[in-house]
Amino acid sequence: MAMQIEKSFQVKEPIEKVWSLLSDPRRVAACVPGAKITEQVDEKTYKGTISVKVGPSATDYKGELEIVRLDPESHELEILGKGQDVRGRGSASMRMTGKLRSLEDGGTEVTSVSEVNVVGILAQMGSRVISEVSNIMFGQFIKNFQAQLQQPEDAAAVEAKPLNAASVAWAAAKGAFHRES
Repeated sequence: MAMQIEKSFQVKEPIEKVWSLLSDPRRVAACVPGAKITEQVDEKTYKGTISVKVGPSATDYKGELEIVRLDPESHELEILGKGQDVRGRGSASMRMTGKLRSLEDGGTEVTSVSEVNVVGILAQMGSRVISEVSNIMFGQFIKNFQAQLQQPEDAAAVEAKPLNAASVAWAAAKGAFHRES
């Protein structure tokens, strides 16, 4: 199942500070619920894991993240991530482009466009549930990202915990139901 997900948010920090965080895969991974960088292969390639829990279903992916393009002058980046379910029940891939824009008040707008392809058990849940889970995870990512911006750059990144499975399933189902009515 292929989906395109577009998201944006604003922070009250200057663009250079936001870029410093966004261009550091280890610090960004610490903001993603259930994600962890386990190894740096080279300057553009990282190995890691992510755990996604929806209702009774938990899917753990092991994979690789590649920085395809990192442009500090235009504050744009492109990454490619792909992983396999550790139980052999599917796979997922994502190509994400991100861009920063300075705001008049000195803050920064962060915009991302992701092309996600999910195969296996998560895909069976359907695009509405996956979209709602994405919204919930993105909301948590924003909170973690803003908290990470308040930390010194050399502070050890604290790994974001996976979201509570029951609350994600309930919120996703509730969101999907409200859109239909």
